[in-house]
Amino acid sequence: MAKKRKCRYTPEELAIHDEAVRLRKMTDAQLVQAFREAAEPPCAAFEESPTEKTNPVKKLIEGLSRGDCKGVKGATVYKIEQYAAEVGLI
Repeated sequence: MAKKRKCRYTPEELAIHDEAVRLRKMTDAQLVQAFREAAEPPCAAFEESPTEKTNPVKKLIEGLSRGDCKGVKGATVYKIEQYAAEVGLI
């Protein structure tokens, strides 16, 4: 059977191929570390505890007020917060 030309790969096949090439280029230590990280459950630091559940809109407003989004300054955050309170989201 003839080899399939790379130009005829689907985007999914190209992504799998690129990942396989990346894995083949890793050293033994890097491979072991990658497999261990893949086997571990997600980090608990990123998960919320049940007591810390907050409103997602509140989280969004807090992020905006910290300046996480470029171009959104304090006055805009204030207006968004006021609107969210009027609508009853927070």
